[in-house]
Amino acid sequence: MVTIVRLRQFPAVALLGLLASLAAHAASYGGSHEAGGAYHTALQLLAVAGVGAFVVSLAALAWLGVRRRADGSVLAASLRPLVPPVAALAISASAWFAGIESLEPSHAWHASFVLVALFLVAASVLINLAGRALVRAIAAIALAIAQTPFARRPVCYRRRFASCSSARRTLVVYRRFARPPPSLMLLPV
Repeated sequence: MVTIVRLRQFPAVALLGLLASLAAHAASYGGSHEAGGAYHTALQLLAVAGVGAFVVSLAALAWLGVRRRADGSVLAASLRPLVPPVAALAISASAWFAGIESLEPSHAWHASFVLVALFLVAASVLINLAGRALVRAIAAIALAIAQTPFARRPVCYRRRFASCSSARRTLVVYRRFARPPPSLMLLPV
């Protein structure tokens, strides 16, 4: 049996397929109507949350694998299988597109099936390329952070000042000499 997606790739395929489906729907229908009708906002939030979860999981796996890899290209190559293939994204996007169209009230088709299929494949290819670029960027960032040398903070010694009681005593002692001594000329003879 041939599988085009591994089980660990399935969440990314499902959520990135939704993103590809929304992009293809926007490209094929333009602004004539919203994808999913009343569920449009929920679908957009799910797509954004899916992309965020994908990015966070890639960053976490890159951070965990950065100590075992020699450089960023090796780390990126080890994370690249997590990016879903184009065929899996296209199938997932087609399923999402069919589900979204079933949620919408009936409307006239403005785009042909061939045009919608081309937009679905184009969105899948663009998301795959963006995922690969994202993997390379996250690997480079994780490696740059991990290889930054640890710089100790220089010790700063603070000068200790006299306590408050000795400061008050000093002021009392110097208060005696706050005025000049009386002049001999002013004394009565």
